[in-house]
Amino acid sequence: MHTAKKPESICVFGDSTSWGAWDMQKGGWVNRLWFCVANRPRKEYVEVYNLSISGGTTETILERLESESTVREADALIFQTGGNDASYYGSSGDFMVPIEKFRENLEEIIKRAQKITDKIMFMDLKNCDESKTMPVSWIDIYYTNKNIQRYSSVMQEMCQKHSVHFLDTVALNNEDFEDGLHPNAMGHQKIFEQVKDFLEKQDWI
Repeated sequence: MHTAKKPESICVFGDSTSWGAWDMQKGGWVNRLWFCVANRPRKEYVEVYNLSISGGTTETILERLESESTVREADALIFQTGGNDASYYGSSGDFMVPIEKFRENLEEIIKRAQKITDKIMFMDLKNCDESKTMPVSWIDIYYTNKNIQRYSSVMQEMCQKHSVHFLDTVALNNEDFEDGLHPNAMGHQKIFEQVKDFLEKQDWI
């Protein structure tokens, strides 16, 4: 499906950040995006579906992309991913998704997404508070800024290669995180504002 008109349905795929974890005010940046368009006149209304899951990676996106977006007749696709892929297990040092596999997954996601729509955007999470993420408090998994940014660079490279939008999100301050990894309401608001500005410039919302 390739169309120049404003999308009527936007599907967001990602992890617990895009799912909305720890925004106790409005349920995350995606939910804030929905609030932004929910009260618009019908002709300006855009349906926003949050299809993100806690622990999501490029692997889980590939498992669900076509079925979830097709049933919702997606006109635009947003992917916030890479953070979990870039984490590693303390017991073994193995990455959740090795970086070359991450690159392959992005290639496949883009290939499949382009069969659905030409309105595709990837975005990253730029950083974490390493004082709380090495490891995180709930499992023996480590998140570092260096690894998050390595994976983000690969994502940006793949988007440039395939002429797909990439939103280079702002780095959050430590006080913007609830637990060192997940943004709090203030962090989600910062992400939302950047996404909203981008989508308005693209005439997606």
